Amino acid sequence: MALRTATSAAVVGVAAGTINLAISDCGDSTLGHVSGLSPSSVEQGTSTLVSASGTLDQSVADGTFNVAVKAAGTTLTTCTGNICSASTCDLPAGTGSINFRGLACPVAAGDVSLDFDVSISQYVPSSLAVLEMDITAEGSSGKLLCATINTSPALATPTDDAWEAFKLQFPKSYNSESEEAQHKATFAENFARIAEHNNAGHKFSLGVNQFADLTEAEWTATYKGAKRPEGKEDIPNLGLVGEEVELADSVDWVSRGAVTPIKDQGQCGSCWSFSATGATEGTYQIASGNLVSLAEQQIVDCDTTDGNEGCNGGWPYAAVTYLSRYGACQESSYPYRATDGSCAISSCTMALQPGVVSGYNNVAQTENGLMSALMSSPVSVTINAEGYAFQLYSQGVMTTACSGYTDHAVLAVGYATDTDGTPYWRVKNSWGTTWGMAGYFNMERGNGAQGSLCILQDAPVVPQISASISV
Repeated sequence: MALRTATSAAVVGVAAGTINLAISDCGDSTLGHVSGLSPSSVEQGTSTLVSASGTLDQSVADGTFNVAVKAAGTTLTTCTGNICSASTCDLPAGTGSINFRGLACPVAAGDVSLDFDVSISQYVPSSLAVLEMDITAEGSSGKLLCATINTSPALATPTDDAWEAFKLQFPKSYNSESEEAQHKATFAENFARIAEHNNAGHKFSLGVNQFADLTEAEWTATYKGAKRPEGKEDIPNLGLVGEEVELADSVDWVSRGAVTPIKDQGQCGSCWSFSATGATEGTYQIASGNLVSLAEQQIVDCDTTDGNEGCNGGWPYAAVTYLSRYGACQESSYPYRATDGSCAISSCTMALQPGVVSGYNNVAQTENGLMSALMSSPVSVTINAEGYAFQLYSQGVMTTACSGYTDHAVLAVGYATDTDGTPYWRVKNSWGTTWGMAGYFNMERGNGAQGSLCILQDAPVVPQISASISV
């Protein structure tokens, strides 16, 4: 029962390679005690029988198990089942499946083995290679098990193998053999850079993602899009409210249900529209109890206020102003295309009528100000997302330097403290689920941390929902 989720988490770790597994007992006065597992690694692209060994203090007739799969302290998924019957766990994004053979209950006291058939896709995302699985099991006899399984990537595959894995995982279209050779050379440089960074003891790791065949210049030119407007109008400011209220230790609007699933802006500089819709989706859910996915394509096509230019860039506060004046379409009726188009608001289904968004406020440019605002809702923020740290980010708390300008708009969804004591902002990005921690990243905060300086270079924005909207 433990290994079932252990392996499911492990196999979504890296592209075309081997995942190491390690198991430890929680020591939580349970009837069952784990001692090890074999084999201690799983090769992707094959089906493997894995056995977890342990002991039982007394016989067990029944039980259920629960597993929480975590990355950087955040629960990504949970899995439950009956320990006495066979069951199948499908892995995320079609990466494979785990067939739990089940125990022949009742199980006598003494040594016990838990067996699993693991079928893994050869090519899976690299963003979840280091995970923690917290496992518990209970039955009529009491607590049966408490264990933790950690995963880690094995040694990197040779560059040629990694390149072939990359092309299968992220289908790319190159115009000629020479163009593909150029991108392969760039991939090799990035592949080496990833290994060098990850061996240097940083608080965050890099990994192969959809940007791994791009130079920094190629990536920067296409996948961002925050463009500060000229002559920004003064608006009501939340002030230094964070200095006057008691702050929670942590906030997570994803677990509270105020954040829509990760989206992907594609090769379009429309991050500003995603940041604006994300903040609006969150504040509307908190005010009404309804989480609706709003149409970024509407903003790209229709919002030309304050210098916004669709895929050529824009600014979140101007997009929120547009939604206040003209309303917001449902994403399902105005789907995203990652390209500029003609405004089609007249034929969409409105999710928010004009005036539902009554305006917006700026957040004080202090850590306490942003933390205070995050206690009430997700917040639209702009950052300096330059360098390989952002391009190839995989997981952990980012501690990259900030060079003094902003080029990307994202959504702050909370804050917390890492297990090593590092405080961080939790941020939703718009580069799909194969980037970062399934689309999210953590950025250091506190004591003048570069992450805080980066996020607070421009005043964050909170949309305001009309007082007539209530739960």
